Amino acid sequence: MTTAARSELTTAVAADLVWVAHYWDDLAESRLPGTARPWRQPHLTPEQAEERDQQARIERLERVGVMPGEHPAPVDVGVLDTMASILWDAVQLADAVTEHHGLAPLEYPSTAYADARPYLDYAAAHLPDEIADWAAPIARRLVDQTARTLALVLDGQLLDVVCPWCRGVTAEAPAGGARTWRIRNLLAEQDCRHGHPRRFCPTCEQHIAIVCEGACEPPHREVGTWWRGQPCWPLTDWENLARRVMSADEQITRAREAVTGTR
Repeated sequence: MTTAARSELTTAVAADLVWVAHYWDDLAESRLPGTARPWRQPHLTPEQAEERDQQARIERLERVGVMPGEHPAPVDVGVLDTMASILWDAVQLADAVTEHHGLAPLEYPSTAYADARPYLDYAAAHLPDEIADWAAPIARRLVDQTARTLALVLDGQLLDVVCPWCRGVTAEAPAGGARTWRIRNLLAEQDCRHGHPRRFCPTCEQHIAIVCEGACEPPHREVGTWWRGQPCWPLTDWENLARRVMSADEQITRAREAVTGTR
């Protein structure tokens, strides 16, 4: 791999880690009742579930100052499972970065559900090219876990926007106006070796993208990549893509709807 390619990969990995850190607050809030449930439910024994609930209650007491004798709301153990998994990977990434640079590791988290952002941010800021290949699948897994837990993406979901380049021109809508942007897991059709549906597997690599299914040929500089002859944009390009089709107010509204599950 050339130096330029490795530098590009490092940038992409760092962007994934920053993206996950950006949604950490939303993950923390989604532990509470009334938020969207994660797509993959963990298989916990009653004892494990009770232990996780107890830990979450203690953490909430520390975080919001609930007095002893009060009763915090129950938490979603599936989200806790995701947060613990993300934190574990974030610490491993940060450790690998400090080891590469010959530095002491960061202070380890106090609980399994501590804030993962310091580790994600550190790894994103200091990730060397030499370990980017190793870090890339971990970062992609973190993005996928976060997106699935918050219901931010759904393989096959048709987006309610008109492509700014093809204007929704299809064989069925030659005058345009059709909704042609669809969220795809580009690796969904590959077999999973772990006994899961591919897009729900926590181990298999995922590649989430928006694919335009219209008669679309955007300018080269506007295309993330191509998939089966159609232009597509990986997850890290979505923020820029949204600016092409939404006003600032609409972007905020859509983001809130995606997190809360309301319209």
